[in-house]
Amino acid sequence: MTRSVPAWLDLGNPRPKEQLTAYTPIEWSGQRIALPTKGSARAPHLAALLGTRRSRRDFAAPATLDDLAAMLELCCRTREVQASDLGFYLEFRPHPAAGAIHSVHTLVQRENDEDWMYYDAQAHQLVSLPGTAAAANAARSAADELVPAANASLIALVAEPNKAAAKYESPGSLIWRDAGVLLGYFSICAEALALSFCPLGITGQRTLDRDLDEQGRLCGVGMALLGRSLPG
Repeated sequence: MTRSVPAWLDLGNPRPKEQLTAYTPIEWSGQRIALPTKGSARAPHLAALLGTRRSRRDFAAPATLDDLAAMLELCCRTREVQASDLGFYLEFRPHPAAGAIHSVHTLVQRENDEDWMYYDAQAHQLVSLPGTAAAANAARSAADELVPAANASLIALVAEPNKAAAKYESPGSLIWRDAGVLLGYFSICAEALALSFCPLGITGQRTLDRDLDEQGRLCGVGMALLGRSLPG
């Protein structure tokens, strides 16, 4: 049985068109101000990293546990918590999130046929979710239709909308922005760690939400592939 996704979260599952549609972009007119190019001098290490960042779709092998530990620590590990009136702690992590609520969770299937693992950002631990291997394989199959996933680890972003709704009216856009920010952080950290990383257009809706929580409290908001880079 497929659960319905709230309208404010359901943006569909984007896929490339079979027939492309030509479009002429807007041309912005007005007075132009030339900007200096001093960013590289002020932050040379960051400039070098951003200069080489690409979405990389070829993988030599799935990410190791050490690879995952490094990436999750750099991007997601909770640095500080703060009590709140919302029923849960606010968390301060490297990447920003609306209201420090962090309603978007990270799941990993390191290799095919393994269970999903949930990243506990406060404990810096991966928590195996028993009995979810079939659900993770289904998500992997959906990813594989877009980018060959056999040699990669699968990352899924799963939102818990009611966490954001505890503070915000109409929290849907906040959740989607949080997911996008997290994917951006992953892409930069993967480059720093010399790993291949490719965010996917599909959100994982229907594939993720229906199998992970019987009470319908979760919603897929993003998927990506991570793995060892090919030599050269």
